[in-house]
Amino acid sequence: MARGSVALRTITVLAMSAVLTLGAAPGRASPPPSYVDGGGALADDWRDEPQLARGRVERSDLVGMWQAVLWADGYLPRSGVSCAYDAATAEATRVWQSNHGLDADGIVGRATFGFAGRRLTRIPPWTVYQGEERNLPLRRASGGAYEVYDGGRFRALRRDTVTLVQCRRR
Repeated sequence: MARGSVALRTITVLAMSAVLTLGAAPGRASPPPSYVDGGGALADDWRDEPQLARGRVERSDLVGMWQAVLWADGYLPRSGVSCAYDAATAEATRVWQSNHGLDADGIVGRATFGFAGRRLTRIPPWTVYQGEERNLPLRRASGGAYEVYDGGRFRALRRDTVTLVQCRRR
């Protein structure tokens, strides 16, 4: 079997059980500022996202996306994806930062998002975060908004609210 076929099948299976899947509304030229978005080189997509810090950020899909990165790298259990930047997320972030040679302050800012963004790759039609333990399939729509497969459909990730089914159940 061709390597590309195996990769696409793997990504498709992962997408069915993915923690998040991101995307833009149909027909939108560019996403509004309240959506996680990117354009151009994948590695730069997340560097401009708002800073995440315990006690200084509301629950949001963006926090859930960061927690999914920690899950993909083996630093949080899947049940830790709550869209709330809690003590467990801050501690997992500190350990993740330390293990990657970053300032281990537990704050996800430009440097941390930028380092994680270097692991984004395209495996059409997916944009995949290549984690240390598992891949996280995402979808970057043509307008730039990131989507995750959640609750049986693709949802655009929001910076300002929680829309993900996994997080709304809490």
